[in-house]
Formats: sequence, C-alpha cells, structure tokens
Amino acid sequence: MFQYDGDILVQSIGLWLDARRVKPFSFVSHAHGDHVCRHERVLATPATIALGKARRAFSRKPGTRTRRKPQSDELPLAFYEPTAIGDAKITLYPAGHILGSAQILVERRGRRLLYSGDFCPETTVAAETIEIPRADTLIMECTYGLPEHRFPARPAVVDNLCGFAADAVRHGRTPVFFCYALGKGQEVMRLLGAAGIPVAAERETRAMAEVYERFGVDFPNCRLLDSPAAKGEAVVTPSLMRAGAFLKGRRIVTAAVTGWAAGDFGYRAQRADARIPLSDHADFEGLLAYVRAVSPEKTYAVHGPEEFAYYLRKAGFRVGHVHEKAPLFSQA
Repeated sequence: MFQYDGDILVQSIGLWLDARRVKPFSFVSHAHGDHVCRHERVLATPATIALGKARRAFSRKPGTRTRRKPQSDELPLAFYEPTAIGDAKITLYPAGHILGSAQILVERRGRRLLYSGDFCPETTVAAETIEIPRADTLIMECTYGLPEHRFPARPAVVDNLCGFAADAVRHGRTPVFFCYALGKGQEVMRLLGAAGIPVAAERETRAMAEVYERFGVDFPNCRLLDSPAAKGEAVVTPSLMRAGAFLKGRRIVTAAVTGWAAGDFGYRAQRADARIPLSDHADFEGLLAYVRAVSPEKTYAVHGPEEFAYYLRKAGFRVGHVHEKAPLFSQA
C-alpha cells in the first residue's frame, strides 16, 4: 500500500506522508520544523496550516530580501471529517503532540493504513487529546523507542515544574524555562499561568501562542517578554540568548523542559540548573501501548532507535522493513 525511498508514499493516491523533500502532494502531521516542507500541495489540519504560516512569517527578518518561493496549495482537513482522494477515504485523528497534530488513516479497498506522526498518549493542556483508530498497517514514529526511555508520572512532573517556579519566586529569583518555541512553550505557559504564576514569553513563543488563541486555547497570566522581567514572573524561552536583554539585573534560575531529561538522557538538554522531564511524545511503554491499541497486522517504525523493531517483535508484533535512505533509518 506504500513505498519508501527515504520518504513515504501512498502510491495509489500519490500522497506522501511527512515528506522531508519537496513533493507534489504531502500530508503534514504537525507544524514542527522537521515535518514541514514547502510542498506543491499540502494536506493538514487547519491549526497546522495556521501554525506553519506563522512560523514562516516569524522567520522572515525585516528588511531582508529572499527569493520568493511559490505558496503551497493547502487542503485543510478537520479531525474526523473524511475526504476522498482518488478511490481512498482519508480521515485525520488527533495525535496529542501539539495543537493540530494529526494521525492519518487511509482506507482503500477494505484495507486501513495508519501513519502516526509524532504523538503523545497522555492528555496535555495545549493539544487535542489523542484518539487511536485501528488499522491493518501501521507506520509509526518511535523517538523514545528504548526500554530505558520511561517518563515519570505526568502529575508529578507538572508539580515539579510549578514548584520549581514558585520556589524561585519565593527566594527572589526569576525562574527561566527553556522550551521549544512551538508546543512545549505553550504547554509550560498554560501550566504556570493556571498555577497563578505570571509568565513572560519570548517573541516567537508568544507569537505561536497567538495562533493557539485563534483556535480557542487561552493563556491566563501570560504576556509578551518585551520589557524587563518583573518580580514574581517566570520567563519561557527557547534559550537564554533570546531573553537575556530582559533579565539584566535579576537573579535567575534555569530549567530545561524536555523528555530527554528523564533517566540518563538529560545530556540532550542545554545547560540549566535543573531539568524537568515533561514530554509531548510517548515513552517506550507508551509506544508499545499505542501499537496494542491500533492492533495492526504489521508495523513499520521510523524516526527513532532501530532496536525498537526488536522490542516490537519481542512483544509479539509483526514488523515490516523499510530500506535505509537518509533521513529515515532501517527497521529490519
């Protein structure tokens, strides 16, 4: 039902899945930079399309001239609203990763193919809750595909995050949270704001939050970091460099918020006083639980450790093989 040449193509309908190279027609699962490409035609949720436009607009530097690329022809598709492409039925389901992130189910001639994109099996405060359809064939991302990748219970991590901020403020310091500008940043903004801790977010993080607001996600106690951080405020930013001008004269304490902070994988985070393992992905057990829920005849795993195929087989699943051509890797 699909072929692979470093990107994934559903041959019968000419639809690529999260292609990394420019294609005539590609599904885009979400708006993170490693999944977005300026394809000739794009299928995605309305939120993903809006976030993609906002990211491109933000990345343009005022006064610079760049060679203009043609705009993609966009095909927005809401969750649970099937559409026909050729003789196939296409339905998008929430992936729970960031706002608008989607899994895609392709149904054709009695067969069902599901492609996951990045997904999070737990309910978060800044993404739609995942819903997992069944399928005959599953192509899934497996970022945290090793047994040692196990996240602490989410409520405890959220308590740690909010407690870190409250403790810093209590001791007269400004807590600074390093988060990716899209997805994690908005989740941390909402968690802190809901806990009564005022937040100042750097420009890109706040710009992405404005798109969230257009889709009904609010951010209480949050402002743009365009003036010095006030006493009692927390700062959310991808890096200290982006916020440093507004932190002069303040004593700061920093925390990197990333799933890689779990276990011995904190080395993936930038230097910080603390690391908080809040993730918008599935950990190892979450990946296996996802496959059980889909109940596929065969699973193909991409974007993660090759060893995950071994653990899938060990758990009793049939595993397919994709041939290695960068940027994806081989799964035997």
